Amino acid sequence: MNPQDRNESLKYYGIAEVPNLFIHGRTNWPNETKILPLFWNNSGVEVCTDGTELWITVECDYDQYEPWYAVEINGALISRSMLQPGENNICLFRGMSSGVIKRVFFYRDLQAMGQDDCCHMLVKGMYSDGDFFEVPKYDYRIEFIGDSISSGEGTYGAHDDMDWIPMYMSSSHNYINMISKKLNADVRIISQGGWGFYCSWDAVRANNIPRIYDQICGLAHGEYNHGLGADLSYDSSVWQADAVVINLGTNDGTGIATDPSLSIEDAEKEVTAFLKKLRTYYPKAHLLWVYGMLGYDINTNISRAVASYIEETGDTNVNYLTLPNTLEDEYGSRMHPGEKSHRKAADMISDYLKQKLDK
Repeated sequence: MNPQDRNESLKYYGIAEVPNLFIHGRTNWPNETKILPLFWNNSGVEVCTDGTELWITVECDYDQYEPWYAVEINGALISRSMLQPGENNICLFRGMSSGVIKRVFFYRDLQAMGQDDCCHMLVKGMYSDGDFFEVPKYDYRIEFIGDSISSGEGTYGAHDDMDWIPMYMSSSHNYINMISKKLNADVRIISQGGWGFYCSWDAVRANNIPRIYDQICGLAHGEYNHGLGADLSYDSSVWQADAVVINLGTNDGTGIATDPSLSIEDAEKEVTAFLKKLRTYYPKAHLLWVYGMLGYDINTNISRAVASYIEETGDTNVNYLTLPNTLEDEYGSRMHPGEKSHRKAADMISDYLKQKLDK
């Protein structure tokens, strides 16, 4: 349905034409197509408008894993749903007071899906009957690098639900979203369920975040995603983080324990190497490695590796933080941390970063 058929006062803007548009997440923008790809969870668009009605036009496709989106208005989660293949006109709000500015954030709720070459999500435009105003400035820029915990796996669904499907993967209820609100931070997420800094949960050595970190989205495969620029080199000069939070290690511990050919000593070296890589992208950012929401199998190893990096490089703008473990009544679906556990982690990380970044 064309929204203008029901409301003639709506005006269509191509996404490159929306005044004061704020773009979230690592993506290929601007580009020649003037269509915005959303590769990572929490990638999206944010606007402030005084209209009575606002729609967004989003195109998607997939073979197996459908993209999900979420909508926040004035900081509150309003809706969350899966997308249908093809072009979708989604009503973000209607019937609201004219002349009152509404802050609207539309974002991809699902992690990058390397298991589905056709999975993609594109923002093409917006319909509005109001004006667009500047989005208030954020106090910080923070990048988060992680696994299924940072992808929000398990934050929706009943305790006993175990299906590995997009419905249970969400950035709208994870600890990163909570930190964003507590610190008024523009956040970016680079995460993939099952992956680590050295290997995956099933001991696949190639399934590690550092290997794909240098691309805009090295997890989005296939000819179509290639055409969107997913495998282009990441340019950090346009978005310099104040802090980078690395929440990796849970899958590495499991993989190393199940495959004798993998070495914990080599894994420690990968921690040091990844910190060095991150420092080349963000010379002034505080690097914080966190770990522990699903056990402490390699807690000592990660801590020792971070200390070795500091000793070797003399870089003291780095630290390691052990997070609270998830208690029995704090699990969500898929035996992953639920909202209570994410809240504990968010509080600890926020308190730490607030103190560190305000010095």
